[in-house]
Amino acid sequence: MVSSFIISYFCPMIKSFKNYLSRIVDNYQETKYLLAVSGGMDSMLMLWLFQQSDLLFTVANINFNLRGTEADKDSQLVIDYCEHYNIPYYHKHFNTIAYSKENKISIQMAARDLRYKWFEQLAQQHHFQKISIAHHLDDQTETFFINLIRGTGIAGLHGLARNKANIIRPLMFCTRKDIAAAIQKYTIPFREDSSNASDKYQRNYIRHNILPHFYHLQTNFSRKLDNTIQYIAELEDFTNHYIQIECKDIILSHQKNSLAISLKKLKLKKHKHILLYSLLKEYNFSRDHIDTFVFLLSESSSGKEIQSSTHRIIFDRDNAIVLAKEENKAFISIPINSLSDKAWNDNQLSYENNYSGNYKTKNKKIAFLDYKLLHFPLSLRPWQHGDTFQPLGMKGKKKVSDFFIDIKLSKVQKEKTLLLCQGKEIIWIVGHRIDNRFAVTEETTQILKIEYHGNN
Repeated sequence: MVSSFIISYFCPMIKSFKNYLSRIVDNYQETKYLLAVSGGMDSMLMLWLFQQSDLLFTVANINFNLRGTEADKDSQLVIDYCEHYNIPYYHKHFNTIAYSKENKISIQMAARDLRYKWFEQLAQQHHFQKISIAHHLDDQTETFFINLIRGTGIAGLHGLARNKANIIRPLMFCTRKDIAAAIQKYTIPFREDSSNASDKYQRNYIRHNILPHFYHLQTNFSRKLDNTIQYIAELEDFTNHYIQIECKDIILSHQKNSLAISLKKLKLKKHKHILLYSLLKEYNFSRDHIDTFVFLLSESSSGKEIQSSTHRIIFDRDNAIVLAKEENKAFISIPINSLSDKAWNDNQLSYENNYSGNYKTKNKKIAFLDYKLLHFPLSLRPWQHGDTFQPLGMKGKKKVSDFFIDIKLSKVQKEKTLLLCQGKEIIWIVGHRIDNRFAVTEETTQILKIEYHGNN
């Protein structure tokens, strides 16, 4: 290897590296780095640049046990290099295939998860301030095209972050061609991953079959594209700022797994698709879903739904409600076998038997019932189409669905409302109205007071 004394004065690659690192890391000379080194050309050059620049670093090497003896030799190269130059290192074996099957994700995703989780663990345990990954400008270009094909929108087109949280990419100033030239010039050892030659993986196919055409038209294509990518990243930050302001104006409520949007306010917005995409992407709604949403804005859409794999949007008069899908949507009837049954408490109900106070109240969350008219077991269940009851104060029967319309319950509120029943008879639409047949009268000798403590 060429003398480090000569290199430090005459190597333009090191000068460019230090200059770039100083721009993405504050106080870069005082920072403690963890270097992800696989043994390939890119990461071995990164290791060499840190080494020649007299920076404080430790190497992390992983064997994912995916390529047999080839992977073993890759790791051994890194270990031998570190031991030869007295460089501290950590080495880890992972059963990537087992992790992939256990978590039902691709092997590539499994390797990525394992890699970054271990890096973060090392960083926390040993106080590394920056984790250094050997991505370069051509990786950036390939990632851009992968995201373009996937249709990830502007968030995917800004490419690989140079410095995000504690992850840095200090080779983003050079291309694969630059790296290969430096490796050869300074005789830096490395191993070639044989899987890089296969077009089996999308990234390799793009690298071997698509990008050469762009490089033919523009030899400096990766650098030119990088300028555009940096502009896109700045544009995204700028637009996100104003999107958040606009979104706040149409959001009625936003909780961990639910969202309420004002349709009246949304109709007044010019860029409806952008606002909805920003709000709904975390709930797994696609562009097609959002197109449907915008279409329904001009329709009589109350009661209609749009469903993603995990959530549903319910249109309810002037609002759109986003809710998580229930894991089990089967009809459930909860038996109540006695006054001591824990089902009361489980469903936010409390009771007082032999009540002797004032039973004439306008509080709809309290039901006063003639206890002697009740025969256990009772039950709690959701309402069904066709349900009827005799509302307190009325002689005739009324459909529960019509009653809900009269009191202007939303679709979500209807779904949350339970009925206290005796056989097929409805005793109480919980939190709203009791059935007249079970009401307290002058002849009642024993009053049961039931109070609902929930919201519906």
